[in-house]
Amino acid sequence: MSNNLDLHTKCISTLTELLNKYENSEYMLQRINNHIINYLPNTLDIEFKNYEKRVNRNTFLTNEQQIFIQVFLSKNQYFYLSNNNFFYEYNGKNYFIIREDDIIHKLLSSISKDRVLLQWKHKTKINIIKQIKERNLLSSIPETDTIQNVLNVLYPSVFSSKNSAKYFLTIIGDNILKKNCNLIFLINNQMKKLLIELDSIALDSIGYSSTTFNFMTKYHENHSYENCRLIKINENFSNDIWRDILKKIGLDLLCVATHYSKRYDNSDKFIDNKSDEELKNYAYYLKTSNPNAIVLEFRNKYIVDTNKDNKMEWKNIHFVWKQFLSKFYLPNVIYSNTLKNIIKESYDYDESTDSFIGVTSKYLPVHSDFIKFWENTIVSCSLDSEALFDNEIEIDELSSLFKHWTKQYNEPLMTNGNITEENILKILKHFFPSVEIVENKFVLNVTSTLWDKISDINNSLDFIKEQIKSQHKLALISFDDAYNYYYKYCSLNSIKIIVSKRYFEKYLYYKIPDHIAYEKLIETSWIFNI
Repeated sequence: MSNNLDLHTKCISTLTELLNKYENSEYMLQRINNHIINYLPNTLDIEFKNYEKRVNRNTFLTNEQQIFIQVFLSKNQYFYLSNNNFFYEYNGKNYFIIREDDIIHKLLSSISKDRVLLQWKHKTKINIIKQIKERNLLSSIPETDTIQNVLNVLYPSVFSSKNSAKYFLTIIGDNILKKNCNLIFLINNQMKKLLIELDSIALDSIGYSSTTFNFMTKYHENHSYENCRLIKINENFSNDIWRDILKKIGLDLLCVATHYSKRYDNSDKFIDNKSDEELKNYAYYLKTSNPNAIVLEFRNKYIVDTNKDNKMEWKNIHFVWKQFLSKFYLPNVIYSNTLKNIIKESYDYDESTDSFIGVTSKYLPVHSDFIKFWENTIVSCSLDSEALFDNEIEIDELSSLFKHWTKQYNEPLMTNGNITEENILKILKHFFPSVEIVENKFVLNVTSTLWDKISDINNSLDFIKEQIKSQHKLALISFDDAYNYYYKYCSLNSIKIIVSKRYFEKYLYYKIPDHIAYEKLIETSWIFNI
């Protein structure tokens, strides 16, 4: 407003100066009058109309550019890493390294087909490349197909359970994202060979070195038990096969790993909140133990008290100790002299024969509770019920629900609620053969009395709308952003079990089909829909 007054004042001042200058010249006064009355209004009117056209054209092109960019980046999932200056493409199944020139070629071809933005071709290209460089590869969310493909490669060939594979991926993700750097993961030599190959792939594909820096084959006495974790692979797995696998899905594996690290916060929280009891006990074996307790377990399992006439040489006890470690897949976390001294505290020792006196060696139901849980909390539903939508429960969701149920159940139970996904599948297939299971992951046409998945999503929609109002000015919002707002809603409201991204998107197609655009985007006009 102040600027307009200044211009107004300057115009009047200039006109006044001209009138004063030629006040004695009738001819010049007539010329001034003629210019003002006959020429100036038309000239200004034309200039104003041209100005409005330029503004409207610029506004139109700006809106078209924003929509074009959003649609282009939704249909073409490109990402970037600044540490190696690499661009990446994700097709919904696999990640690839891609050249910037290839992105630009596809971009310019799309603009040429669109034709509306031909005048802004260069400007649009710069804008899109800038936005791609802001999309960090390690923040991408892999689709279910990608995650399952990676897990199917790791389980059962490399790891004995799917949870073990997820745990391993979460550890790798933590290392890439520099979390839990104080932890030490003790492994066998066979696994070390596999990790060397993984390190090489990580360096070549995402520019990260020492992705497996904290995996070690030997325990050192400077390592605190509190910071040590155990992880194992199937002993007969081929390193050559692993090398071939990494060449095909190495980048997918790394992206799933960082996704799991973010999803579960870190590997310890995965163990605390998602793992079964067997995996938890193994991974935390050293964290929850000490040398004396480990030796006591060894004695109870492998040593038998006898009469004083029997002796067992130290070299034989040490051999049995190694059998104990091998049987339970434990690293040698107690040095030989320490082990010997601890055993001396419990048994008489004959130093002359290096023998312990009076000892010899010995060689060494969650199903029922889950059935009770299923019969009391899982309800079958028909496909033609609109209110029930097309319901399904994922196997890992059943695992979480079972754990929650066991904590609240009043009657005595045989288990603490930890169960593997593999065991759940076995129970369902054997005791409930009519239950429809797809891809060993989705149980169809059932709901849980403990968790109304659809209500959780519906209750989050108002929150999602408010987030869109406050944070988005464009005409479209991606499914990923909407799911992140749903995730934020669950976190703020202490909702522990969260529906998968796949199920969330499936429900949006059902709930707001008229507001879905370009397959993976939501029209923000939806927020005004009641």
